[in-house]
Amino acid sequence: MREAGGLSLLTLTGIVLVLVGLVLVFIPLIIKLGVKLENIHPLLLVWRKVDGFYIGTSPILLIMLLAVYLLIILIRRPL
Repeated sequence: MREAGGLSLLTLTGIVLVLVGLVLVFIPLIIKLGVKLENIHPLLLVWRKVDGFYIGTSPILLIMLLAVYLLIILIRRPL
């Protein structure tokens, strides 16, 4: 199934997953460089400490995942 942009949904999903994987690989390297969580912009990372554990998420990543989810719903919706 080809879309108008030339990329199939599976290819687009694969590209997004590769990019997320690269980010996950580079996070320890960034931490070793001395970047502290307090200095990261709130749109890139929001974190909280709960019972000694750090729980964090990226608002930009959540927005991107929501956009992909809505795109999948709109593509699969019958006309």
